[in-house]
Amino acid sequence: MKLARSLCCREMKKADVVDSSGNKVGNVGDLTFTFDKELKLSKFILAGPRFEEFLESIKIRPDKDPVFDGSLISKIDEKVHLDTSVNSLKTTLDKDAIPEGEIRLSKLEKMDIVDSTGTKIGRAIDVDFDVDGSASLIVGGGFIEEKLEAAGLKTDVDIIVPGSVIASISDKICLSVSKGELATTMDDALKSDDVKKAREAKAIHHEVTKVRLYSHRPM
Repeated sequence: MKLARSLCCREMKKADVVDSSGNKVGNVGDLTFTFDKELKLSKFILAGPRFEEFLESIKIRPDKDPVFDGSLISKIDEKVHLDTSVNSLKTTLDKDAIPEGEIRLSKLEKMDIVDSTGTKIGRAIDVDFDVDGSASLIVGGGFIEEKLEAAGLKTDVDIIVPGSVIASISDKICLSVSKGELATTMDDALKSDDVKKAREAKAIHHEVTKVRLYSHRPM
């Protein structure tokens, strides 16, 4: 899976998915992740037309959505390009399509994030992927939102916490760093020249600035 630039799940879900013939086959409705010391993207789940999804939600028709993994994606730019046909894909009705224990994005986004002392710092609002394919959490709410509001940046930035500081994922996401460490790193990041330049450029490009905390794993 080749990324033309860093992007997040919400961007992927807006992109059209096209098959090997260049035909649109749908949009990404959900994604799944594995976690074994690091967060990794596993599967993409295609969503059908809205009426079809409605019928599935009220149990009138079975929930049968195509499933594929990154190995079937030739590249992702403004579209998600598959190197196969949609008819060749497994579906959510196939028992082995989504392995047991994988975490859906729709569930991950509802989880609280706590620091190394168990203090809630916010929640996962999205997952970001860098060009090397590494996955990181986009964090919102709680003290993260308060810090952004204080800096006058609430709607201007995404705060990205690398997957390397995730200690565990169960009913919540536990980090290996404290709230204090996170706050200090965030303060430093928001004062950087890159953020200042991005804020100035935003007036022209109207893009959200991505602020990445911890370029290396904290000791």
